[in-house]
Amino acid sequence: MTKPHSFTILELMMAILVVGILGLLTLPVIGKFRARAQRVQCTANLKSLHVATQLYLQENGHWPQIRLGAQSAPAWEDFAKAWIRDLAPYGPSAKTWICPTLQSAGGNPDYTQAGNERVDYIGTPFDDKPTTPQTIGRVVPWFSEAQDVHGNGNLVVFADGSVSDLKMLEEKASPRP
Repeated sequence: MTKPHSFTILELMMAILVVGILGLLTLPVIGKFRARAQRVQCTANLKSLHVATQLYLQENGHWPQIRLGAQSAPAWEDFAKAWIRDLAPYGPSAKTWICPTLQSAGGNPDYTQAGNERVDYIGTPFDDKPTTPQTIGRVVPWFSEAQDVHGNGNLVVFADGSVSDLKMLEEKASPRP
């Protein structure tokens, strides 16, 4: 009767080492996929805000008249609450206003709790003339990310619903030799 072959401790350690090295090699790839998914979600958020604002404009005949007062913490919270409140009937929830990259970088705070309200996308303060937001086209964005967290400049959404980043806009605007 022959004894079944079993792994030696050295063979087992080598197998664990190889699996560990392969795991370490995949971490950057996983990070890139996560960053890309967060950018796609951010773009979707901006498009949702665009659609909601279009509906707001159609129903009310003017851009939401939300102004940022003093740049203190309570003023920012009031600003965030006002945008969330005014566009909520048109679809976006409080989560739509949150950039997933900023959310994870901030430790995933519960934005539904009092005092944690925020908007990671800043609306352009247009006047109350019904055509102003549409007539400026791709000159002035409707909403812009509050910070550059995706590496190519802040994402912005325009009147036509297109989303771009500031780096791409600068490349298009600068003349080529």
